[in-house]
Amino acid sequence: MAAMLAAVFEILTVGLPFCAFKLIAGFALSQDWLTAWGIADTLINSANLLGLILLRRRATEICLLALLIRLARRPPAALRRRWQQIGTAGDMFFSFVIVAFMLGGGFLPKLSQLQLQAWNLSVILNVLGAGSMRLSQSVAELRKI
Repeated sequence: MAAMLAAVFEILTVGLPFCAFKLIAGFALSQDWLTAWGIADTLINSANLLGLILLRRRATEICLLALLIRLARRPPAALRRRWQQIGTAGDMFFSFVIVAFMLGGGFLPKLSQLQLQAWNLSVILNVLGAGSMRLSQSVAELRKI
């Protein structure tokens, strides 16, 4: 049960905010490829959220990059998690590049009020999620002692 709650928390504080960064930046910068990526990731995260709630397991990989790597590489089961982590790490890096680009490029004032509210909520959820996950990992390591 704790693992399922952690996975739901991860989707709400990492997955969906990353989707919002892609969608908002895609719309604001008129980048259809980025908007499409955000839509695909939103569908994946929504499917996983429903899977966790209804089936108590994820429906698919965490993000589009992890899914594409699995489909392209077709790694054996023993290596699948490692390859999925490459996709997830790439998605995380790219999402942070979007945030940096939007901030550093001065694009946030160009967002509509609704887009800016969604952006700010996504940043807040993402920061709180990262901090709380790091704290829970540290507590779990202490319990092993």
